[in-house]
Amino acid sequence: MARNASDALTEREAEVMDALWRLGEATAEQVREAVPGAPHDSTVRTMLRILEAKGYVSHEARGKVYVYRAAVDRSKAQRQAVRGLLARFFGGSAEDLVLRLIEDESLTQEQLDKLRDAAQPAADPPSKRRKKGDRP
Repeated sequence: MARNASDALTEREAEVMDALWRLGEATAEQVREAVPGAPHDSTVRTMLRILEAKGYVSHEARGKVYVYRAAVDRSKAQRQAVRGLLARFFGGSAEDLVLRLIEDESLTQEQLDKLRDAAQPAADPPSKRRKKGDRP
């Protein structure tokens, strides 16, 4: 996993990670072809080295080429990005983040219902919450 919040992904790094998540594993050339805007080969290789130093990517040598794969799954990277966003812009307040999203986005009733349903278990008293492994 990435070392810490300062190791957050840049926009271009996120594009490289998205390519790796889609491809599963790939050479630098395959990543370059999958990234929007077809960056220069040396740019992709540099980004892969940086992502490896940050803990997001691993590689193995296969013959004369390196094959890269994501070392962090998409959901972990998303959680880390949200934690960084919360810390940097919302003082750690998830409530402020959710309120900002609701205020600024045109959410459909279906989306609002999903948010309400997702929030409901947290609003239930601890005695009513199910624990992992409990039967419904």
